[in-house]
Amino acid sequence: MSPFEDKYVNVGPVRTRYWQAGGAGSAVVLLHGIGCSVLEWRSNIAELARHHRVYALDLLGYGLTDKPENESYSLGNLAQFILDFMATQGIGQAHLAGNSLGGRLALECALREPARVASMVLADPAGVGRECHINFRLAAAPVIGNILTRPSRFGLKMLWNLAFVDTSLVTREVVEDKFRFASLPGAQAAFLKTLRGFLRFGGFPADQVAALHAALPGISAPALVVWGRQDQLLPVKQADTLKRLLPNVQVQIFDGCGHVPQVECAQRFNQAVLAFWATLDA
Repeated sequence: MSPFEDKYVNVGPVRTRYWQAGGAGSAVVLLHGIGCSVLEWRSNIAELARHHRVYALDLLGYGLTDKPENESYSLGNLAQFILDFMATQGIGQAHLAGNSLGGRLALECALREPARVASMVLADPAGVGRECHINFRLAAAPVIGNILTRPSRFGLKMLWNLAFVDTSLVTREVVEDKFRFASLPGAQAAFLKTLRGFLRFGGFPADQVAALHAALPGISAPALVVWGRQDQLLPVKQADTLKRLLPNVQVQIFDGCGHVPQVECAQRFNQAVLAFWATLDA
């Protein structure tokens, strides 16, 4: 059962699921990673909503949001989808917090419409460097990726075990939720289109990474980077790149934490993020 009410809004033609909590304070939009949904923010929304107006959405192609075959799942289109969702809620400017793919999309939103992004929380963001776990690189490869990403409870459990230090967090309920969403019509195609849009078997493409590095110094929005020291999917050393290239950045490395700090280290994550936003909203 969802801890928050499922709400739906049309973002263009796309029926989009979101959760909303909190009625006061600045707007916050939470952005999940690839293969994920609003469920990855279950441990954060209530605490963040004590001080902020919080929105979490299922991105285009994920969770219970529509998965249209004829849509582009490029980073640019996904970022525009987020900005268009904000418009449906009357959000002129928001703090964006994103994990993995969601972190990369927060950066994309800041590059696309900087006035709309008050700040960014980047939790283990994807595509900052070339390196990525072999499982995702194999999934991005033609043919074999189609086979490897066919939904199975065993495969999803093995994958999500890699995302955590404490694998007891990969419960039967978590695996069932992942399997249910991955089995929906169009879900595998959306996953593969998204992944192959910015990842290859050799890693994140050198030209795309170089273009991002060239653009980062132009982002004026304050950023908090949170990275799990034991992240097996994206190496923690990539946080150094953001520390070096973003003009207004803080970096916190969570020891004993993997790829999904908002889940595995929820209390630490919530405290760090609220403290960061408090300095900006003062």
